[in-house]
Amino acid sequence: MSKVTTRILLFDDDKEYLKSLVRNRTIQAQIVDRSRILLSKLEGKADKTVADGLGISVNTVRRCVSRYNEGGVKLALFDDDRSGRPVEITDDAKAWIISVACQKPCDLGYSAELWTLTNLHKHIQAHAEEAGFPRLKTVTKPWLQKYLKSMDVKPFKIKYYLERKDPDFDKKMHDVLLVYKQVEMQFDENGEIIMPADGVMIHTLSYDEKPGIQAIANKYPDRNPTEEHGFVSRDYEYVRKGTLSLLAGIDLLTGEAIPLVSDTHKSADFIEFLKILDQKYPEGDTIRLILDNHSAHTSKETKKYLATLPEGRFEFVFTPTHSSWLNMIESFFSKMTKQMLKGIRVNSKEELSARIYQYFEKINADPVVYHWTYKMDEINADEASRI
Repeated sequence: MSKVTTRILLFDDDKEYLKSLVRNRTIQAQIVDRSRILLSKLEGKADKTVADGLGISVNTVRRCVSRYNEGGVKLALFDDDRSGRPVEITDDAKAWIISVACQKPCDLGYSAELWTLTNLHKHIQAHAEEAGFPRLKTVTKPWLQKYLKSMDVKPFKIKYYLERKDPDFDKKMHDVLLVYKQVEMQFDENGEIIMPADGVMIHTLSYDEKPGIQAIANKYPDRNPTEEHGFVSRDYEYVRKGTLSLLAGIDLLTGEAIPLVSDTHKSADFIEFLKILDQKYPEGDTIRLILDNHSAHTSKETKKYLATLPEGRFEFVFTPTHSSWLNMIESFFSKMTKQMLKGIRVNSKEELSARIYQYFEKINADPVVYHWTYKMDEINADEASRI
């Protein structure tokens, strides 16, 4: 006589609940198997067929069905709570916590982009049982914070990175480092500039633009520090007077910083800066600029101007895309922001321009020669001397 295949009955809500557990990526594998057992039995499949399909024993299938008949879905899926000392948090439970923390809340149905400790704690407590980790329903927020810290998982923090999109990054970086090596070779052991035998110098400048410098005026006067209040007092309201762009280069041999303040940083402004350099350095010398790939640097207007000059007067060495850190003037701009532009208040764009030029005059009174060190030991001096 053939065996009778047993079939169980499920409410629609239970059926949908079991299907959701099967689809859940973060749930305990044991709970998924039990959910699949019940769904298979709903279809009337034999115990052995279900067991073979899931790679488990027939007794496991029968025990799951028996517990379902005794107490429904909850009893079939989840193990009984044990009396006495609380069960320790298992490695599987900890792995589930990390898997949840490493997902964005918005991917789990929430509106937030990042977790807060409170929201993550609430989510874990709300979903721990259905994930098969009922012990986590009582986990405390301080414990969760400590555990995440021990695992160096910080789902509350964004750390930006820049995708390397320039296919010629390595070659372009090598070219820039070669230039820095050549500059290094223009100094003797005492730090003095070596004049070439033919008297023709190569002047290398690190160049960039700093656009959008805001001219901001106070609506009400600042109050200077006093004995009672040892800080500047400033009203929150202010007046915008427009913006300026700074075009600047640093001579890597002398440390001199060369500025041009303009309303814009278009091709015409860049050409104006090149004219300043052309007038500054002796005829016959080469003026070499390390600069980025801004459109103004390669525009038709710029090329047309360069064509009017003797061949070799200007030489451009381009940094890789999105690699401004390879250009030494970025350090200068950072220093300038901290020393002069931070918190600045002016009455007009003209005053802002005058104070920028004043800053450059002060810097050039005691110039600092910038030296590049990153990966310089990888650059061959013989290769640099041949170029």
